[in-house]
Amino acid sequence: MLKVEGINFAYGLIQILYGVGLEVKEGECVALLGSNGAGKTTLLKTLSGLLKPSSGTILFKNNHMESLKASARYQAGLIQVPEGGKIFPYMTVKENLLMGASGQKQAWKLRNSTAERVQKLLPILKERKNQRASLLSGGERQMLVIGRGMMALPKLLMVDEPSLGLSPKMLLEIFNTLKVLNEEGVTILISEQNIQHALRIASRGYVLENGRVIMTDSSQEILNSPHIRQAYLGI
Repeated sequence: MLKVEGINFAYGLIQILYGVGLEVKEGECVALLGSNGAGKTTLLKTLSGLLKPSSGTILFKNNHMESLKASARYQAGLIQVPEGGKIFPYMTVKENLLMGASGQKQAWKLRNSTAERVQKLLPILKERKNQRASLLSGGERQMLVIGRGMMALPKLLMVDEPSLGLSPKMLLEIFNTLKVLNEEGVTILISEQNIQHALRIASRGYVLENGRVIMTDSSQEILNSPHIRQAYLGI
């Protein structure tokens, strides 16, 4: 579904990504792993069209995306869920969900049935649907941005740092939700520094360090790697 090759990106003279490549097959959940500052968010933003790489190719469903604006990639079903639970704070929970479907004709046509599905998966959103979104807790905001992403009928859902700032209990709920979504057929690319939780739901992973992919393997092989165990797990 997604094939990325040779992505380079720099903020001015500061190089952030060095020839990054990855693949995501339809129906997979793939983890993009690395510490804070490794380049994970920058890579997702280049994939969704928020940043323009200096070189490299982005193939999504066999179509080149490099020259397309973010809005066109959204229309194609390449949907990014931003880090930090970024919501529309003065809108209600229901209005936030509808925003996810508002820019795509088919998504808007199916908004009511999609909202029912999202609220069944994330019942807290149904309970709070008429509440102002700014009153939600951090974990509830993260659920809302995932639900808003689902409203766009994603062909590939890219979730950026879903564990950021969450309590252990809410963290488990978020990852269990992503696991259920993947089991229901949603293709997911998850960017995460919490390696153990990400690899619990992903079948494969890519480890990004200082803007370079240093390892790609099955989830189990990554967890068994001496470098990963020492550098990320403290073992």
